[in-house]
Amino acid sequence: MASRKVALGAAAAGVYGITAVGSYYYMSGSRRAAAPPCSCCGGGAPFSKKSAAQYDKIASAYDAKISSDEFVMGVGLLRKHLIGSRARGKVLEVASGTGRNLDCYKFRDGDVPWWLGLFGTVFKGEVSGLVMAEKSTAMVEVARDKVLKMPHIAQRVRVDVGDCTDLSRYPDESFDTVVDTFGLCSFSDPVKALREMQRVCRRDGRILLLEHGRTNNFAWLDKMLDDGRDQHVEKWGCEWNRDIDEIVRSSNLDVEWSAKWHFGTTTVVSGKRRTE
Repeated sequence: MASRKVALGAAAAGVYGITAVGSYYYMSGSRRAAAPPCSCCGGGAPFSKKSAAQYDKIASAYDAKISSDEFVMGVGLLRKHLIGSRARGKVLEVASGTGRNLDCYKFRDGDVPWWLGLFGTVFKGEVSGLVMAEKSTAMVEVARDKVLKMPHIAQRVRVDVGDCTDLSRYPDESFDTVVDTFGLCSFSDPVKALREMQRVCRRDGRILLLEHGRTNNFAWLDKMLDDGRDQHVEKWGCEWNRDIDEIVRSSNLDVEWSAKWHFGTTTVVSGKRRTE
């Protein structure tokens, strides 16, 4: 029985691995000549302007195009676990895109349909309000349409147009939680953006990150990300081979907890601003 369980576990891991790698190949399309590693910590990303234009172009079809891949990779579960279990108080979500995380937030009592209360405390949360900031005006419109279709939270959610490397419209320490999911790959200066997130987060607040980037452990996979970078930027507007660990270190974020998924290409972080 034990050997059978081991065999089943190995087979499942193999299927998962093939699926994960296959999804990355699909997302990048056919491979091109190798590109140099990312330029994420010393200055602006070379594709920042191109990324913004691409997000406007794909906004209307973005959800439909990535939903199946996120389902296969279990990304939706990672979103729900990170945000649903840790977001609280007044929340700022940067690079909020089309609002794919809206269903992940658990708002305080009174902000959900009465009938959900019949199921007990599982639907209760600690989020009092949500501000979403996104640079792509086309994606902002998609997100606003979603909010309008969710009347039970619409009064607690605002969607702003704004560059996430400059959050000057928001005062220091004005949010209890700051969320970013798959945004560091597209910011013109991801280190500056992460420092801005810390500035607007309260000292006892949390900064929640769900990002993708290079593994720094699997050379073959990092090479695949490097090779497919240019085409991935053209198609999706993001530079997927950035070194997320280095970005986090350079921003001086105080990491409380972190985890790796998908052979290390997906990073989950819960941290806070340093007080020293």
